[in-house]
Amino acid sequence: MKKLSITALLASAIISGVFSLSSCGNNAKSGKADNTKTSAQQSGAEDKTEKGGIAYVCIDSIINNYDFCTEHSKVLQNRMNSIQASLNAKGKALQNAAMNFQQKVQSGAITSREQAAKMQASLQKQQADLERLQNKYSENFEKERQKYNDAMRDSIERFLKDYNKDHKYSIILSRVENNILYADKSMDITEDVVNGLNKRYKSSKSK
Repeated sequence: MKKLSITALLASAIISGVFSLSSCGNNAKSGKADNTKTSAQQSGAEDKTEKGGIAYVCIDSIINNYDFCTEHSKVLQNRMNSIQASLNAKGKALQNAAMNFQQKVQSGAITSREQAAKMQASLQKQQADLERLQNKYSENFEKERQKYNDAMRDSIERFLKDYNKDHKYSIILSRVENNILYADKSMDITEDVVNGLNKRYKSSKSK
């Protein structure tokens, strides 16, 4: 099992290209209300869509500063380390048993083919058991990781929907490394989002 990468761990949960959010009060209304908008109001709406309709959040900052991420990623890392230590210990024991068998064969301590076949079959069973255990650990860890990813993604999406009730962005992009070639710094809402996420998370833990 490969060492857990926190960035890779969170990628499937956060990085979806964009967080697409409809602006509150943005839906068209039927009737005469639509026709009563002045040209100034229409111009203002267009300006807002052009200047303030898009924002972005730096994913690395969420990973490194959102308490939910840092706390739960440590739990998963410890779980991964425990699994790896257990598999390494069992693998080392199997390796020692195989070396011991080879030494007995070479020294003539095993006097019959029947005895050798029996010991060899035992080693093969231990190896098969170790492979099954590794698969079981891997499956259980993946379920645990997916559960965490789902909870984290849900917490971020729910926060952004509430956050956007006041800010009314049409779309919020997720910025990862160089996936956005250029963006005005005024579009960066990362600090605001991280602070809001942590405030909500601490509040939920205290309840």
